[in-house]
Amino acid sequence: MYKFLSEEWIKAYAEEWNRNEKLKSDLRNFSASIKYFVEGEKDGAVEIVVDKGEVVSAGKADPSKKYDFELWASPENWKKLASGEMGPRAAMLTKRLKFKGSMITAMKYMSAFEESLRMMGKIPTSWG
Repeated sequence: MYKFLSEEWIKAYAEEWNRNEKLKSDLRNFSASIKYFVEGEKDGAVEIVVDKGEVVSAGKADPSKKYDFELWASPENWKKLASGEMGPRAAMLTKRLKFKGSMITAMKYMSAFEESLRMMGKIPTSWG
């Protein structure tokens, strides 16, 4: 079990991402830095860096770094996303999942983006 959005959790998430051949294939033309955090807790943020669809690094986010994408939500909404109780598209439209970055790029890769969020449910997670 990994504490949600801990450094160990994001590394396990990166491994899961890199095992997902469909996701990597769908994102083969996508490279970006992505920051994830719990709403109101920017200090605990984590990041992944994706290069041509593959995660090349994962760990604690750098507060001085500008990210291509930032995603944040309440702990309850992250849990609903990971469990599949709430879909990523609905979460974004209802502002339960907050998003900063190029909306055009996000829309272009929406199915892969949705898959990457659903994949969070595969990580053994402690939500407490």
